[in-house]
Amino acid sequence: MIEAYLLILARKGRSIELANKLMKMHHVKKIDITQGEYDIIVEINAKNETKLVNIVHENIEKLGDVQLISPLIVKH
Repeated sequence: MIEAYLLILARKGRSIELANKLMKMHHVKKIDITQGEYDIIVEINAKNETKLVNIVHENIEKLGDVQLISPLIVKH
C-alpha cells in the first residue's frame, strides 16, 4: 500500500468546491484546506505507485478545478 500527500493548487475561488468533490473519492483519507502556496492537502492511499498515478491523472485532474498537483509519496 502506498501512502501519499497531494499538494493541490485550485482554480481561484474554487478550493472549497474542489475539496467537497475530493471528499467523495474512496482513496482519499483526509483533506485540509490551507493558506499559502497550495490550497488543499490531500492524504491518499493506493495499492501501488502505478495506481496512484492513475488516480491522480484519471480522477483528480479531471475534476476541473485543479491547476497543479504536487505529489509527496511517504516512505516508511
